[in-house]
Amino acid sequence: MTEQQKDTEQLILNAARKVFIEKGLDGARMQEIADEAGINKSLLHYYFRGKEKLFEMIFQEEIGKFFPQMVTLMASPEVSFEDKIRTFVGNYISVFIKNPFLAPFILKEIHRNPENIRQYFIRAGINVEHVKFGIGMLGQQLNMSFEEARHFIINMISLCIFPFAGRPLIEKLLFQEDKAIYEQFLEERKKMVAEFIINALKNRNI
Repeated sequence: MTEQQKDTEQLILNAARKVFIEKGLDGARMQEIADEAGINKSLLHYYFRGKEKLFEMIFQEEIGKFFPQMVTLMASPEVSFEDKIRTFVGNYISVFIKNPFLAPFILKEIHRNPENIRQYFIRAGINVEHVKFGIGMLGQQLNMSFEEARHFIINMISLCIFPFAGRPLIEKLLFQEDKAIYEQFLEERKKMVAEFIINALKNRNI
């Protein structure tokens, strides 16, 4: 692929991300993505045959970078558990702030077609055994069994992702549909969630 082709592909991905944020995956149209990128629809189809391919590319770009880095972080004995939690929570929330359409899509696909979402993760380079290894290493550092560490990771992810999964309702009920204030709230959760978890762990006398 030439540099010009790489630039065009990135232009399309940036446009698709913007349209997905505004319309969601289901509401997005290829013509809207082409218009946002400033190209014709034929050229868009030359690079990506459908919006699902575009979405998968963005998914792999974001989730494919995030999970391997976090597994390596969790497995590292040199990094303190406080720094692991602050980095994990901060990066996890940042991924979904940048790509708010990811959380609703993942949750929908989990119920609609779990095998499809499993394949998305596999194609993004996420190795289940490596994830389990990272959880096990974190458990050792925190004096937890693997089962306890698994609960801990799920709890931490839940605290991070719920404000994105439940955003339409939470924003309407508690934020008067003020998107700017809600975005600020999400940024604040990077520190709040991390410190909440760290304090809870310290109370276990780790």
